[in-house]
Amino acid sequence: MKTKNFLQRCACHGLILGIAVATAHAAAINGYDPIPRVFNDNPGSTLTITPSGPINVNPATITIRDQFTGAFTGANRHDVIASSDGGATAYIHSIDDSFVFMTTLTLTDGFNSPRKEAGIRINSSPASGVGDMLFLVNSDAGEIVTFGGPFHLFGNNAGGNGYTPGSSILLGVREIGGGDGVGGAANTIEFFINRGAGIETSGPLAWSNTEGGPVDFQVGVYAQGDANATGDFVNALFSNTTYTTVVPEPGTFALVGMGLFGLLAIRRKR
Repeated sequence: MKTKNFLQRCACHGLILGIAVATAHAAAINGYDPIPRVFNDNPGSTLTITPSGPINVNPATITIRDQFTGAFTGANRHDVIASSDGGATAYIHSIDDSFVFMTTLTLTDGFNSPRKEAGIRINSSPASGVGDMLFLVNSDAGEIVTFGGPFHLFGNNAGGNGYTPGSSILLGVREIGGGDGVGGAANTIEFFINRGAGIETSGPLAWSNTEGGPVDFQVGVYAQGDANATGDFVNALFSNTTYTTVVPEPGTFALVGMGLFGLLAIRRKR
């Protein structure tokens, strides 16, 4: 795990906020498509996704709340996926698409155990044989972790630096496609968080699967949980959920650097 200094944080924020140009591969994301009950082991639960959909804005603030009826085995899972047609359908990416996707997540629950989790997910097409990638926090172990693609652990309760339910945390991914049109060159993905002390990043990590990245995939947020008592629930608030397309061109970094000189000058005056 790396904690960025002031200069690095400014550069990272500059990239995240869109000091970059749109890639020709990815469509313009202009909404989010709610996909409820992907897992539905408690079908009688009271589920509320707000807005109810189609969600025709980007950035968006999204809430997924599932009030369980009582103890059950399994899990309920609900996705909200980036869309290029105003939230009518989920957008399918190609392996070479590049983008930044981020959200500020606040996860609350009735009981921390059994596990509730929420975060960002990349869903690959089942036909591709490539699994889903998750970047999540969970309620019982306090993990801030990625699974299913390049692995990275930002913290957990056992290490004394885990996620506390009810707190807010920025989660983000920066996916850079290999650019050869067929996925032969490995994509890289960078995970970043901010839990209140500044940006922490995994640095760029290469995908290690045969294809070199996710295949025919969707990007979005999700919440999942189960219960062993009456009164349990999962509530995931995703604030300022934002998708932008990026291409890491040299001119982009030059623009970031020019902006930093002004920021540093302001800081010196202070």
